[in-house]
Amino acid sequence: MLLPCRPGKPEPMTRERAEDYEAKKQLILERAAALFAGQGFEHTTIMEVAQACNASKSHVYHYFPAKEDVLFAIVREHTVMLLTGLSAIVALPLPAEERFEKFIAEFVARAAGSRDEQLVLVNEMKHLPAPKRDEIRVMETELVNLLAQLLEEINPGLMKQRRVRGPYALLIFGMLIWTFTWYDKAGTISPRELAARISQLFMTGFKSPEAESIGASLGASVKAAR
Repeated sequence: MLLPCRPGKPEPMTRERAEDYEAKKQLILERAAALFAGQGFEHTTIMEVAQACNASKSHVYHYFPAKEDVLFAIVREHTVMLLTGLSAIVALPLPAEERFEKFIAEFVARAAGSRDEQLVLVNEMKHLPAPKRDEIRVMETELVNLLAQLLEEINPGLMKQRRVRGPYALLIFGMLIWTFTWYDKAGTISPRELAARISQLFMTGFKSPEAESIGASLGASVKAAR
């Protein structure tokens, strides 16, 4: 006797992502970062973000349910990028001073290449809900600890004093972060030269003869590479 067939449970329909999903998402983040950096998060509407992408509001909401989600994605991606690159440099099998110079150069290069995102991180993160803001703060603390680790290797006697360990690292980060409120990589000082000057300023001081030789040595290396 044939048993009646039981209808199988229907397979849930999965919505496939378009091949250009990530590209469109990234475009939203880039255009939103430019708007947030230029006129502020509070003064930017989703409609303006959509218009900057030549898209509709519904298109933006398809990727991000709220404007705060756009902001969070911008600052999180930027911070993760910095943390990933700088962690790799600290882990290199090189002398501490060389890794310090590379650390500064990496930060300057990435922040100069993503200036809008860096400005949004500095100026607009206060608009995030507390849990998301705290998530970014944890990663920022990791960045500070990476730099403090390098400084401790360079001068263990000084950095063994716990009360100065954080301030020294934060002094450098303060210099780096606020530099991008005025620095333009298209100006007369390249990111590479700026990074070299920051490293030299911190390691040997403003009065050091090395300060005068940086521009000349970098210029000679650029000519030799051509």
